[in-house]
Amino acid sequence: MSDTPDIWDLYTTEVQAMMGVFALQLQLEQRLTETPTPGDLGKPECHLLIILAAPRRMGELAQLAMKTPSAVTAAAAMLEKQGLIRRVRDPRDGRAWLLELTEEGSARRCELIEAASGIFYETSGLTREEAKILAGLAQKIHNKAIQSGAVGPCEGDRT
Repeated sequence: MSDTPDIWDLYTTEVQAMMGVFALQLQLEQRLTETPTPGDLGKPECHLLIILAAPRRMGELAQLAMKTPSAVTAAAAMLEKQGLIRRVRDPRDGRAWLLELTEEGSARRCELIEAASGIFYETSGLTREEAKILAGLAQKIHNKAIQSGAVGPCEGDRT
């Protein structure tokens, strides 16, 4: 199939945008899970490592990942078992727990982000400047989706 402009003209702007987002997501997910990972991390664990930039509560991570809390709990248990994250008390509320990266988890996260960034640029064909624009738009979309109550695939979904 050709990517000539006349083919794309058949689709509305909205459908074109969705097709691009779907293609990028599919490529990122497929290629990241094909990247050799110590401890054989699956898609949920990779996703959780990538978004765990700072210590966060499980509910916050579920919201950011757009997953059910139980799906995040399962991924967190696997990461904790492999020594990549640990649970620590929330200093603002001693009853609550935060997940934070261990030193090994932080190094693993950096490796994943580097791999994901490379895959992103290879797949998208965007420049760094275009990626900044897309990032701003994606943040707006993500925030709106969360406000609308969006939750991702069913828990345990490893496809």
